[in-house]
Amino acid sequence: MGFALPNGATVFVGSKLATTVAVTGVSNAAGAVFTVATGHGLAVGDVVLISSGWALIDSLVARVTAQTTTSVTIGVINSTDTNFFPAGSGAGSLSKVAEWTEIPQITEVAQSGGDQQYTQIQFLADDRQRNLATYKAAKSQNITMAHDSTLPIYSVLSAADRSGDTLPLRMYVPKAKEMRYWSAKASFDPMPTTSVNNVETVQPAFAIQSRDMTFYKDAAPQAAA
Repeated sequence: MGFALPNGATVFVGSKLATTVAVTGVSNAAGAVFTVATGHGLAVGDVVLISSGWALIDSLVARVTAQTTTSVTIGVINSTDTNFFPAGSGAGSLSKVAEWTEIPQITEVAQSGGDQQYTQIQFLADDRQRNLATYKAAKSQNITMAHDSTLPIYSVLSAADRSGDTLPLRMYVPKAKEMRYWSAKASFDPMPTTSVNNVETVQPAFAIQSRDMTFYKDAAPQAAA
């Protein structure tokens, strides 16, 4: 059992992506191997935004865990089940996050959606309905932050609002010793909410694109020799 307060957490947006690396194939493995061209430039520990023909990992944000001259391994991906990851269909691209910009002065991170939807069916012999799971609702995230138009994040979010590009995001929770990654499309109105005796705020909104959030615990400290 484990739990922690989010106090002290920081949130960043991937504000610059490096040149996209084409992926010609992805293995079906626990620790999926992406086939790339020589000179891909990716290293262990790099954070990448994934584009893939496999919908379950498209727009996923994850770390590179191994690499060779012609391959990159993303250890967090288990693509062994070919019913969900058809062999030969995972090609796409990897984009390294080259620059992160903080969303500072956050007072709240609110999330909505993602709830399971159902349809009901009842047979003649039944005396009550049966629930069948259908789909999960789309997820969105609203971040409330104290207004300061001089912050670098304003131009980053305004540009993302105009372009509609998918942005990588990361959140580090120090009390949980955990880094979290996901992706979203941003909507941003820099006009602050104003009321007497309250700090002015703005609310960047994010439409979540990645199916999953990836989690990375801090490495355990090494014992002294």
